[in-house]
Amino acid sequence: MTKPQINFINDFLKHLSNGDAAIFAGAGLSVGAGYVDWRNLLKDIAKEVDLEVDRETDLISLAQFHVNERGGRGGLNQKIIEEFTEKAEITENHKVLSRLPIRTFWTTNYDSLLEDSLSWAQKRVDVKHTVSQLANNLYKREAVVYKMHGDAKHPQQAILTKDDYEQYHRKNEGFVTALSSDLISKTFLFVGFSFTDPNLDYVLSRVKLFLDNNSRPHYCIIRNVQRNSYSDDADFDYDKRRQSLMISDLRRFQIQAVLVDDYTEITAILLEIEKRFKRNTVFISGSAFTYSPYTEFESLEFIHNLTKEIIKNRYSVVNGFGLGIGSAVINGALETIYSSPIKFSEEQLILRPFPQKKTGKKELPELWNEYRHKMISFAGIVIFVFGNKQNPANDEIIPADGIIKEFDIAMEQGLLPIPIGATGFNASILWDKILKEFPKYFHENLRELYLSLGDNSKKLDSHIITVIEIINITNDKQ
Repeated sequence: MTKPQINFINDFLKHLSNGDAAIFAGAGLSVGAGYVDWRNLLKDIAKEVDLEVDRETDLISLAQFHVNERGGRGGLNQKIIEEFTEKAEITENHKVLSRLPIRTFWTTNYDSLLEDSLSWAQKRVDVKHTVSQLANNLYKREAVVYKMHGDAKHPQQAILTKDDYEQYHRKNEGFVTALSSDLISKTFLFVGFSFTDPNLDYVLSRVKLFLDNNSRPHYCIIRNVQRNSYSDDADFDYDKRRQSLMISDLRRFQIQAVLVDDYTEITAILLEIEKRFKRNTVFISGSAFTYSPYTEFESLEFIHNLTKEIIKNRYSVVNGFGLGIGSAVINGALETIYSSPIKFSEEQLILRPFPQKKTGKKELPELWNEYRHKMISFAGIVIFVFGNKQNPANDEIIPADGIIKEFDIAMEQGLLPIPIGATGFNASILWDKILKEFPKYFHENLRELYLSLGDNSKKLDSHIITVIEIINITNDKQ
């Protein structure tokens, strides 16, 4: 990735963690799912008034011409229904955005891909496509989608013609005010947006005047003009120069352009954001009927202190309340959080206790599998400790198969595994497995640190600093 792309990722991650990141989606985000952009939407409309859409630069006027010639907008409404009401496959970009902890989405698109992807991510989404809906909120909503130009299911209200735009600030003042407020208080990432929309330009100008030059930083992802898209150098040079001027103009509104050469880079950037954000959360996997050769006291102190250090380093912890492990995790996290409630937060501890008795239709193994997938999906790093249980048939101490299942799920979801081999049992088995395929999991500069996690001649607490160092290096905090 380029240095500007990395700088953007680093800054946007801070806003994600702070809960003030927002998305503004343009038509380009939906094109990947098979929907048309504005120009292709109006292609047949242009022909009906004996014009060619490729020769038009003012598409809003083109839509108005059609209304004027036909005496109404029935043809435009039908075109919106035809193009945007059929279901399309959710793209990878939509999926990643829906999984991120973003609550605010704005769009000028008529399609339902944003709300569909958020529902796919099992989030309660509140959709607002008219000003009248702004006053009432969905109970316990987890995300809100503001469709400031309307919805394909209500094409008669869609903003498309010159008349619509001229009256927008009077008829839709609520959207203008709400977007202005979000632009003041949140950091936006504009995706698939061309910045030719008069309504957004008006709102950005309004915010700029209100805050002078003290607006929050925002970002947009823009594809570089590509030479292979042109037949001659003159046209390429002209559009290259025009893009450069547009990018400079966006800086007036504190919008920084993040340039890519190919649209696939957008997916790569979003996936990197997701991966790095999730690596701020650590899943502690383990169970222990016995702590041999260590004492119960020193083992529980180790887990307690390990969790404390994870919290102190501003990471979050996920735990399923594993046998002989869960209480120490909870106590360590809460002790740190309550010792400095202004500095740390209870949100840094995510608990998902496993049900122990069947009370519904699902069998416990099926329910546990679902729990594990959901629980592990919160994290980007997993620590394995101990991993044993007692066989109820003969009281023999055996490896806990749940730890291996959690390892498999974690690898499927792309987590970084850190087994503390010195604790023995399945943690040791996993430590050996990873060591044999070390480059698959870690960069070579972490080998020495990783090796020390398998040394059971050290005191247990001495491994804590090693684990934290691995996590910090992985997250570029050292």
